Amino acid sequence: MQRTFIISLFAFFIPVVLGYLAVEFATRELPMSYRYISEYMKTEGETIEVLALGSSQVKNAINPALIDLKTLNLASGNQHHDTDFKLLKQLLPKLPNVKTVIIEASYSHFELPHNSSAFWKNSIYLTYYGANNFERKTYFKDQLIYLSNPQFLSEKLYEYYIKREESFGFNRFGYDTLNYAGVFKDLNYDEAKISEKKVFKINKVPNLELFEQNTKLFFEMLEYLEAKKLNVMLVEVPMYKTYHRQRVPEILKRRDSIVQLTKQRYSTIELYLQEADTLQYSAKDYWNQSHLNPRGGKKFSTDLNIYLNSLLN
Repeated sequence: MQRTFIISLFAFFIPVVLGYLAVEFATRELPMSYRYISEYMKTEGETIEVLALGSSQVKNAINPALIDLKTLNLASGNQHHDTDFKLLKQLLPKLPNVKTVIIEASYSHFELPHNSSAFWKNSIYLTYYGANNFERKTYFKDQLIYLSNPQFLSEKLYEYYIKREESFGFNRFGYDTLNYAGVFKDLNYDEAKISEKKVFKINKVPNLELFEQNTKLFFEMLEYLEAKKLNVMLVEVPMYKTYHRQRVPEILKRRDSIVQLTKQRYSTIELYLQEADTLQYSAKDYWNQSHLNPRGGKKFSTDLNIYLNSLLN
């Protein structure tokens, strides 16, 4: 009887386990920037000179292929300063030649919740970068990527393997050179139609408590970088003109005050503030109201490269 029960359990669980392993394998085969970044760090980590951190806005804006100094862009969607700081502390020993760290200072970056130890991408950071952001001992399940966010990754699996609609063009640095599919492309970059889109993702809720918490960690990160004798550059990535109109003055004023205070406290920190540039960037440079596409990324990266080179002279 007991033997039959055990056989039945195996008969049930083995297909389940094999099924999950197939899903996990398929997930890891999705074209994701992390795979390319991981390989780039492994093969060229010791020669990287510039490290960029931040959210998807920085991820889309900086193409390392267009920067003369060897650059690693670790920015990622919904990634905030607490995650930046954790990655920074764990990965710098693997990047001994880094001299400059780029940090994001977007419009509402100081008034959005940090990621915390429960951020779903912690499994990705652990698997691909060897960085433990869980703030605890890790277990086998922590490296199971699909389980980190089944709903989101199921959609990605469906789009890639079933619909086969998306195209990707990752270079060896993990930058997607074909990332054009989005709101602005759907509207054929028609400025009149874009202006009619009044609802899009933008933080309009001032939060002084979050601001105080986030700026505390921000300055802790700057102190850490100063102690390491590393150059720091704060960047503001260009936003489309309709985004500017919906910014909340209170949030904007506090962000700007922190940027200026940072420059006063740390005279060596460089500022590269392009958020309000509506002359050089047109609708065709954007993926949506707050993200550049590869064409816009080329403009931003080319100008950033000139600025970085000017600092060497």
